[in-house]
Amino acid sequence: MHPALDPAFSGPFDRFRGMVAGPEDTRPAVSARALIAGEDLGEMMIRRAGGSAAAPAARRGAASLWSQFYFAIIAVPVVAGAMLAGRRLAVGLDDVRWVIGDNGLPVAMRLDDPGAALPDRDPSGVIVELIENHMTPLVDTVSHTVRLAPRLLWCNAAVRLIWAMETAAEAANDTAVNDTADIASIAQATRRLLIETPTLPSGAANPMFDMLLQPSSGATASYARKVCCLRYLMPGVADCGETCPLPRNRG
Repeated sequence: MHPALDPAFSGPFDRFRGMVAGPEDTRPAVSARALIAGEDLGEMMIRRAGGSAAAPAARRGAASLWSQFYFAIIAVPVVAGAMLAGRRLAVGLDDVRWVIGDNGLPVAMRLDDPGAALPDRDPSGVIVELIENHMTPLVDTVSHTVRLAPRLLWCNAAVRLIWAMETAAEAANDTAVNDTADIASIAQATRRLLIETPTLPSGAANPMFDMLLQPSSGATASYARKVCCLRYLMPGVADCGETCPLPRNRG
């Protein structure tokens, strides 16, 4: 991994360190553009559930879980890279290359460089770029390929981004980051932009608007999902706990 990104991958983000690779990584990788356009994308997303032989419900759950892995692996470096390392990563479909595991799940993304310096540590600009230029074509393709509602996929993305921002803000309290930027205020403003504002700065509709709900009384999470991610359809996969919109799965 690029040394400039080291500050982003300590503490709560340490487990993501191995999910971001530099150009020295020799594992086979495919560009995000080629991955999305590939004929085997549908099979890749449901491979963990047993492929085409799996029940339709399990295939839908597997495809949603696949998107959660994808969104997590790209959202954490983008957010933590900006807020903790002061780097704006390149997030276009041709900038990111993916290493795919034998089970079809994304296991790492490869970046040619650590991005441009971002002195103000505000992730909002790169997140909007990620939404408009990367996540939108991905959601459109996945939704069409496996017949998942776009709202479900955007809710998956919103959860990963909001978790990354809140976790980065907490991590910044234990570092010297707050000496140069008010990370907590940056996180709050970006959260409002992502889930409380109906349009993006470009004027386009914000697909993540109103995707998260206020948590139930006594919950430790700061939000609850508005749309179920269907994880419960996958045998052996834990549900979302208190963030799940289905009462029977909370707790």
